[in-house]
Amino acid sequence: MYERILVVCTGNVCRSPLAEALLRLQLQADGRGEGTQVQSAGTRALVGKPADETVLYVARQQPRLVQELERHRAQQVNRTLLWWADLILVMEKAHIRQLAQVDSQAPAKARMLGHWLGTSIADPYLKHESVYQETHSLVERAVLSWREGIHG
Repeated sequence: MYERILVVCTGNVCRSPLAEALLRLQLQADGRGEGTQVQSAGTRALVGKPADETVLYVARQQPRLVQELERHRAQQVNRTLLWWADLILVMEKAHIRQLAQVDSQAPAKARMLGHWLGTSIADPYLKHESVYQETHSLVERAVLSWREGIHG
C-alpha cells in the first residue's frame, strides 16, 4: 500500500488537482483516508493559483469534489515533494522526463495515471468545456482503475 501519493501534471490547475481530489475522496470512501496522504504539483505550475474555473464547473454535480477542489492552490514540483512521495502519478510520459530533471530517482516511483486504461491524459487547459468534460471522465476512470494498485 502507498502512504504518500503525488499527482503531477503541467500547470497544477486542471488534471492533477482533479485527480488529487478524486483520489482523496475514493480513499475516504474506502475507509483508507487516514493512512494515505495525497498531494499534487505541476512541472510548470501556475504557483498559488486555484483550480481552473472550468474544472470546478464540470465538477458541480459532485459537491464534495467541488469542496476539495476549492481548497487547492497550485505548487511547483520540487525535490522535497519527489522524495516525500512513494508513488508519483503523472498524466503524460513527458512528465516523467521532466521529473528526472528535478531528481534522477523520481522516475522509479512514477507511473502514468492512465496506465490501467492504456492512455495518457491530455491537458484541457483553455480548451472548450467539452474537452474538460472528457478529461474529467477520463481522470475519474483512471483514479478508479488505481484502486487495487494503491491499496495493495
